[in-house]
Amino acid sequence: MKKFAVLLLVVLTIFTVTACTKDASGDDVSNADIQLKFETEHYSPDMKGTTLSLYGVTDKVRPILDVFEEDTGIVVEHLTMKNGEILQRLGNEKQSGVNIADLWFTGGADTFINAADNGLLEKYVTPQAENLEENMKDEEGYWHGTSLTLVNWIVNKQLIEEKNLEMPSTWDDLLQEKLKDEVSMPNPTSSGTAYNVVTAILQTKGEEKGWEYLDKLIDQVPFFTARGSDPKNLVINGEAIVGINASNGDFEIEKEYDHIKVVYPKDGTGWWPQPVAIVAGTDNLAEAKVFIDWIMSKRGMQVITEKRYAAVARTDVDIPEGIVDINEIELFPADFKAGAENRDSILETWSSKVE
Repeated sequence: MKKFAVLLLVVLTIFTVTACTKDASGDDVSNADIQLKFETEHYSPDMKGTTLSLYGVTDKVRPILDVFEEDTGIVVEHLTMKNGEILQRLGNEKQSGVNIADLWFTGGADTFINAADNGLLEKYVTPQAENLEENMKDEEGYWHGTSLTLVNWIVNKQLIEEKNLEMPSTWDDLLQEKLKDEVSMPNPTSSGTAYNVVTAILQTKGEEKGWEYLDKLIDQVPFFTARGSDPKNLVINGEAIVGINASNGDFEIEKEYDHIKVVYPKDGTGWWPQPVAIVAGTDNLAEAKVFIDWIMSKRGMQVITEKRYAAVARTDVDIPEGIVDINEIELFPADFKAGAENRDSILETWSSKVE
């Protein structure tokens, strides 16, 4: 009888450990269904079926979110808007007390800094943050960098050859006489790419020498485009020789167009991280922390490189062929907080020079 009681207790214990829970869809979920491929202390099996709402500036992250769901069972719904629209929406949600978004993923670092300063983001320092350089994350934990946007030049090789020019390799090369009116650049008042270039040059060269250089660069540009993608298209169409551009670090355009070359200036280039953050006031804080832990893990970063075909903030991730290795290019020092704080005065000075 005692042996039977002991056996029954063992059976009940095993049943308890392997017992099923119900996910949001009502399906049975076993604890054994999820084998985590990353480290987190916030995950529990009953999170499977939970839905997180995420705001971002591009729909190209959808395949990344799908892998997260496969890895954790947590569903992520994604809404795409511009940076300014996200800021306004989060501000409205905070004011109304009705939280919709749990996460914000992709956008400009300056807008994340703005959001943090206005109490729109939740502070969370993921253990994975130790794998990032200091300039790839917020020191207080309000945001962490994921993929990178890198400034480069799109160069028309055919026109370079026809005009007997040397391929530009430094920022000073853009100032040569033969490139006058042949350099295309977006307007920093409307383009994050161009604003990054301006702030990077000012921070690298210093205020006085930086503006001296920018004055000369302005003289090389016949007009400033409204969108960041315009210079690339002008170069492709033969309407400019060099276009100041930004990309995820891929060289796909070279495969698409034989007459195009992607150049990363050897004396340094602008860049910014595509941050991820938890929205303040989320009702799904634990699940949101799981997402941060996942995407900042080596597993998550590897998924980004493969699904978005992009350079990433972690340097211990295998880079697919055709993606620039950030260890092999020179990145300008970047103070994103200063760039955000001085934005109005910088753009005011810029506008006075181009009008």
